[in-house]
Amino acid sequence: MRSERPARHHWVRLDAGWERHLRSPLAPEARERISDWCAQGRPFVVAREDLADTDEDLRLGLALPDKRRVCLHVGREAALSWRPPPALRDVLRTAPEVWRSTLRRIHFLGETLGVPVAVFGSLAWEYLSGVKYVRPDSDVDLLFSPCRWVDVERLLSELAATSRASSGVRLDGEVLLPDGGAVAWRELASRPHRLLVKGPRGAGLRGWKELTALFVEASP
Repeated sequence: MRSERPARHHWVRLDAGWERHLRSPLAPEARERISDWCAQGRPFVVAREDLADTDEDLRLGLALPDKRRVCLHVGREAALSWRPPPALRDVLRTAPEVWRSTLRRIHFLGETLGVPVAVFGSLAWEYLSGVKYVRPDSDVDLLFSPCRWVDVERLLSELAATSRASSGVRLDGEVLLPDGGAVAWRELASRPHRLLVKGPRGAGLRGWKELTALFVEASP
């Protein structure tokens, strides 16, 4: 097992003996659904940790195609393997055709800026599980990982323009911060004085200047 641990939005496959590592009780129905999912070799998404959790805890989620959700709290040793969220370029061929021109534009934007673009939500679930998740009314959940504030500024401008021009798809998602937090790109684009930042463990409001100072070449 690697020494690092999976982060929020990563994907985890569980060991066959995952039940030995439960940290919180499960209802019988939830236990059955998780067991069935594991038996198919399918992954779970890493969720945000509770404030009382330690580095040895994992909070995982299973979002079923019927929109029911199952939460799972296990020890880190239950993880057989993990991987980062799928890159946007990898899911282009499996995305609905009506979305593809918009997604290609976003992929090109990321390539131009040198900003990695990944996906979560229904696109990621469908790509990684092989089960149908994407519906006509599904959002596209994007995950951007910029290092420089100048790239964040251009990214937000282009995303807003692309969103306005793409009536057939709603672009949602988050910008990852250098310290491991994340903020909704739409909220960031509105430039409020304070923003809701989802951290690896908990969430809270942070000031605009504090947030921009995390990046290289932060604006004043």
